[in-house]
Amino acid sequence: MLEEPKTATINSFETYCESYKEAISKLENRQALKLSISKDYDTLISEYVTLGDEINEDHLASVDVYMIHYELSQQFKDLTILHRDVYLELVKGDVYEADLQISSRKLETHFLSSKTLVLNALETFISAMQQAQSRNSKDKNFQKKILKIQSLQKDPWDIYKVQLQTIQEQLVMLESRKKELLEASSIFNKLKDVVKDVNKKHDVFQEKIFESINFLAIKAKESTTFKEFLVHVEDRLNNQKFSLENNHQTFSEAINNHIADLKKIEVPIKTQEGLIMMREIDFNKRTNKWFDYQILPGFMDLEGLETNLLSLYNVNLLNLKNTIQLTKSNDTNNHFDNVVTSLSHLQENVEDVKLQAKSIAKKLHEEVNNELIVSNAFKNKPFIEVPLNSSLSIEGNTILKTLMEKWNSSLSFFNSKYEKSKSYESLSNLEISTQCMAHRMHKDDSQHYDSLFLNKNFIGDLFLVSRQLQEEKLETIVNQWQKGFNKSVLVIGNRLSGRSTFLNYSSKKRFGKHTVILKPNSTATIDGRKFTVTYDLKEALQYVKNNNIESTKPALIIDDIELWRDKEHSLLSNIRSLINFIETESDDVFVMISTSIMMKDHLDQRLNFSNAFSHVLDLNQADKNEISQAILLRHGAAHRELVDEKLEPITPQKVMLLAAKMSKIKHYNFGDTLQSWTYNTFVQDDEKVVFKESYLEFVDFFTKSELIILKQALIFKNITEYGLKRVVSNAFDQDYKSAIRRLVNVKILLRDPDGTLFINPVVVNNISRIINKEHSN
Repeated sequence: MLEEPKTATINSFETYCESYKEAISKLENRQALKLSISKDYDTLISEYVTLGDEINEDHLASVDVYMIHYELSQQFKDLTILHRDVYLELVKGDVYEADLQISSRKLETHFLSSKTLVLNALETFISAMQQAQSRNSKDKNFQKKILKIQSLQKDPWDIYKVQLQTIQEQLVMLESRKKELLEASSIFNKLKDVVKDVNKKHDVFQEKIFESINFLAIKAKESTTFKEFLVHVEDRLNNQKFSLENNHQTFSEAINNHIADLKKIEVPIKTQEGLIMMREIDFNKRTNKWFDYQILPGFMDLEGLETNLLSLYNVNLLNLKNTIQLTKSNDTNNHFDNVVTSLSHLQENVEDVKLQAKSIAKKLHEEVNNELIVSNAFKNKPFIEVPLNSSLSIEGNTILKTLMEKWNSSLSFFNSKYEKSKSYESLSNLEISTQCMAHRMHKDDSQHYDSLFLNKNFIGDLFLVSRQLQEEKLETIVNQWQKGFNKSVLVIGNRLSGRSTFLNYSSKKRFGKHTVILKPNSTATIDGRKFTVTYDLKEALQYVKNNNIESTKPALIIDDIELWRDKEHSLLSNIRSLINFIETESDDVFVMISTSIMMKDHLDQRLNFSNAFSHVLDLNQADKNEISQAILLRHGAAHRELVDEKLEPITPQKVMLLAAKMSKIKHYNFGDTLQSWTYNTFVQDDEKVVFKESYLEFVDFFTKSELIILKQALIFKNITEYGLKRVVSNAFDQDYKSAIRRLVNVKILLRDPDGTLFINPVVVNNISRIINKEHSN
């Protein structure tokens, strides 16, 4: 560093400029140039500002004042901007170097160019200063002229001073941003190491399995009796058990711990017309989201491969043991040939898994190495962007799509002899359930036909099938209410059971236009008067009460009472208002409310909710004949021939049998059965509809944390991370945040545009039964 001048004079400033230029010319590396700009040139700026302040303390016009305030200030500001721009590029070079995105040779070339640029600019400024001093001291006419200029023009010094001090602050800011960016680069490298470690662990796991199989293959060739070989098999099964190397929770914790250290940074990307262009990037938020959608699905594929490989290995060894025990009295050589063949097939399967794992590992490696680059922030393109079609595509080319056929074809010779049902053990519950969801969510040319079976796409009542038993009960209740009895009805049932359809159809049939339908954030009408409905149910009910003409006696319909909640209005407070309304007004207003069985049970524990209603109608199960009639009615509307897999026509009688069978499987849930029909029908090019029964099932693969989240989503229909965090408090980050990501990535939870989460309709009742089973246990 150069020694600062003791006094602020034009001569001392010129001397310091010369010394600074000489020091720059001797610099040998870019870090020295950066240091010199941040220290020595910063001092040069301070000296110029001090000189500008002190040279005119008496505010009198002079040649020196003109030179410093008027003539040289713009040139010195330009020189200062150039130094700042050079410094910015040197900072960017440091970040590129930390990201390994630039060679040493290019950095050296950049340093030499920067050094030359600074020296030329200094030479120009010093020359201009010397010429100004010479001219001002010798030319008397010019001296008179500049004194006149000062008397007529406002002194621009205050503006230049602020600008120079701002650039000084920018140099400090650039150094601070560099440190933040280098820290982010270091964290990105740690994240890359975590992903790299996952691949290493998976390789180790595969090698252990492969070495064990090779060991048994060698022993099969060396052994002379089954008894001798069986000892090795049992030793591998009992004493040398393998465990999964990778764990979802451990991986998520490692990732989250590093991402937590990232923060929002205003990145200086370039200069334009003297200004620094900044780009604000929330590294924490973007990286977190990117890992959720781009890396976690790949990790889950690897974890799934480990699970399946371990199952395949254990099942084959177990079948090998059992088959040997059953057939050890047979010809030894013949059966040892089968043993060797079986182990050889198992080796081939492991090799297949290796290739699949290598493909996933390569993709993960490329993703993190191409995207987790801090210096990409300097470029004019999205930073660690999440594509719209990202996340686990269960219809796409993920590893899960081909697992079933791989594992089904990989069963050894012995599997066909001993417990064939064990073949499915080579698939984890996650893969089985994912295949089921992929089948149900698959979209093809059948979409128009499918829409006939999905209630949400209907307009009008032509396709509705009456729920005879419930209709008769409701008719009796309404008749009693019309005779002056206080009546109210609670309609319950699981999701897709037809609660909403029943409410809309029955209220329209019996009350027509004298129906008040309350929904949060909507507009309702009573006696021709419209009013706005918020989440405050008490307010809406009060409006109904105040504006109800007794001669009209309307029906009040509230579907999905569980949706009446927000930050200002709790569900319980709204329910209390509803109960109070029923108790005081149900002789003049016929109240019909719907909710799920889970929500009814939930509220009964707190408010004795269902007892507030005079009647409870259970729509959870429908009559199989009504379901069959609905299927025939909807299929008839398609005007297409229904055929089986052999393209033989299916008669209406057989449709009734298929519908009855499907109804039983779906626990006689009306909507679930109709939805299930679409999973098993496919429209052909010749306009025929092929019925192909699917045997894919959805099984429990959930952790305890995930089950708690899903139960909340079932009870309240939709949830948010904020709402869940209020319920579980401090445990959210540790146990539930990762669980939500997993459920979203495997499409168990879907997200509305407003950010709320809800259970995928294609599995909502499967999950309901899983949770009920867990609760009963």
